Amino acid sequence: MRRHLTRPGGFTLVELLVVIGIISVLISILLPSLSKARQAAEQTKCLSNIRNMEMAQQIYCNENRNWLVQAGFGHCGEADDNQIAWFNTLQDYYQHKLVARCPADDSPHWDGGSPVPNTAGKQFRKTSYGINNFLDIMHCPWGPGFSPVPSSGAYVKITQIRRSSATVQFLEITYTGDFAGSDHTHVENWLGNVPNSASKNVQIDAHGGRRKDWTSRANYGFLDGHAECLSFHDVFESLNHNKFDPDIAQ
Repeated sequence: MRRHLTRPGGFTLVELLVVIGIISVLISILLPSLSKARQAAEQTKCLSNIRNMEMAQQIYCNENRNWLVQAGFGHCGEADDNQIAWFNTLQDYYQHKLVARCPADDSPHWDGGSPVPNTAGKQFRKTSYGINNFLDIMHCPWGPGFSPVPSSGAYVKITQIRRSSATVQFLEITYTGDFAGSDHTHVENWLGNVPNSASKNVQIDAHGGRRKDWTSRANYGFLDGHAECLSFHDVFESLNHNKFDPDIAQ
């Protein structure tokens, strides 16, 4: 009787290579989509963080005669003033604890990592976010009273801002460098190669775009309470055309 030969179980080498090839193609297709989905989720969560801060600021204004919050975390070796630091202040004016860290923030300077440079090993990052220094009486570079700004002339109350929907208040602080532990900008120093100099204060590419470029994208909160993901060029072109100086913001 003639016996029938049965095929052994499992894949042949050729079949296995074909399967591996198909899986590799699927991974190459899916990974960019998964990466984009993750980035979109991080951007959305960050926007929510900033909107919550703006809501807390609105409540603070209502309960404190329209006064705006102040910066308190120093930079370049300056001591912190935790009592006035806006992030600490606003915790008492929102129903939930404000989130300190943007999910995209991979700064090495959080507690447990390396200290912020030029702080003698004493300062660590406390928040991903900062405020526009035009809205801080101690850091406003110029304003209605011009420099040096008298206490009666700086933008200290929300009622002084003519276009709150066009004026940036909260943004994302740079992940590295001397300002990584700070909670405010110094917009007046954004000169020369503007995206590069701004990136020393702000993580302008936190949510996409080319690094240190006009197309860099990050989240920005505005004084009317809304927040948007915008390119750097959308919020700043020059010291005479930007959304930081309340006198010209539009």
